[in-house]
Amino acid sequence: MPSPFPAILSLDIGTSSTRAVLYHAQTGAVVPATAFFDSHEPDVTPEGGSTISPDLLLQEALSCIVQSLASAPDAEVLAVACCTFWHSAIGINTNGDAQTPVLLWSDRQSAPQVAALREVMDSAAYTERTGCPFHTSYLPGRLRWLRETQPDIFARCVRFVSPGEYIYGKLFGVDHIRQSWSMASGTGLWNAHAEAWDGETLSHIPGLTPGHFAPVSDDAVSGLLPLYRERFPRLASIPWYPALGDGACSNLGAGGVTPTCIALMIGTSGAMRVAVPGATPPEVPAGLWRYRADKERFLVGGALSNGGNVWSWLTETLHLPATGADDLLAAMVPDSHGLTVLPFLSGERAPLWRDDLTGAILGLTQATTPLEIARAAFEAVGYRFAAIRERLKSVVPQAEIIGTGGGLLRSTASAQILADVLGEPITLSGELEGSSRGAALWVREKLGLGRLEDAPFAMNRRFLPNPDHAQIYASARARHEDILSRLG
Repeated sequence: MPSPFPAILSLDIGTSSTRAVLYHAQTGAVVPATAFFDSHEPDVTPEGGSTISPDLLLQEALSCIVQSLASAPDAEVLAVACCTFWHSAIGINTNGDAQTPVLLWSDRQSAPQVAALREVMDSAAYTERTGCPFHTSYLPGRLRWLRETQPDIFARCVRFVSPGEYIYGKLFGVDHIRQSWSMASGTGLWNAHAEAWDGETLSHIPGLTPGHFAPVSDDAVSGLLPLYRERFPRLASIPWYPALGDGACSNLGAGGVTPTCIALMIGTSGAMRVAVPGATPPEVPAGLWRYRADKERFLVGGALSNGGNVWSWLTETLHLPATGADDLLAAMVPDSHGLTVLPFLSGERAPLWRDDLTGAILGLTQATTPLEIARAAFEAVGYRFAAIRERLKSVVPQAEIIGTGGGLLRSTASAQILADVLGEPITLSGELEGSSRGAALWVREKLGLGRLEDAPFAMNRRFLPNPDHAQIYASARARHEDILSRLG
């Protein structure tokens, strides 16, 4: 009979899937065969809407928890960790019932409201206070949009919560909801210097008050409601730590826990982030953002709205081969296609923060092949990462770049293109479940079982930049940036 062992259950509520997996509490390693997930897709509209059903996420989370626990009956679960996507909100009533769908970070319907906020507020001062630029990704524009377009629904919402908070509200009761420092920092409403909700921003969203948000704390809650206490007796009285931002956990799980490591992630979207320890908020480089991983760590970086979703679109639209495409792309000569791609299928975030940008392919001829278009798109995503890296150099001039996220770990071609475009080595993470592992390692630290900085991090192949390719890409990127600058 297997011996009992201490474990941490990690719940990862993502844009495209919900996952639950167990990690060994002493080693931080994943417990084999305990990872379970359910997939979902956002509901999108031609007007730019992007939403998910909060109750779908709840049911997926419960289902995954059941399966993960059943797969390891000998695990003594010490605590529950959680991460979820940043910059999204669900309006709930006094009972904790959803009055809105999950209004996702990718929802672009609030562009007019964001423009209106820019007109009446100092953008630079706003970003320095909150760490966020004005953009539809964040809550100020989206909540103002909700109030202006659906005032009756807005009036029914006594609180706006993230998916993690919504699920915890159902499990523990709405009065026990806590919002982590990490999640608060990604709203665009949290003043990092005052460590309070930003009064000036709230004043431009009539009816919105600090009381619309859960208390900010990294402390755990415990004591499941009777219904769930019966369903999950192993989890009934243990600590459940509040959800962190999945981007923060992606860094923590891959090894990007100090200023010496930049995590470059390609999932559905993309990001480059570096952890900066300390209590004083670091300055925000132009075009980037500043969030918190937790009370003791900041993150500085930039995000792309176009990462793995570009590859998905290319695969479906161009009917790329189901197998072998990555090898064919890797064998192509850099910029040999003569194409310039603007990969803005979902607008643009860092560093320009332009929702109005759309995708484009220039230079097409009758001889252009689908694989050439795909290669040009991969290279273009690399150019967008280069724009972020240039700005990050004011924070970390030199650092090891760790590649993470399914969109990168599955593509040798992407990794080499990025190393060549950036002119810096990239080492791929060996941690396939970066976000859920990051949440588990953070909880492991909270339990006093080991510092994040001392945790083991598996690394795989290292990609070195090719100087000749870097020179070609520098010229191609200049062409890309020139065309982009002409769009006004």
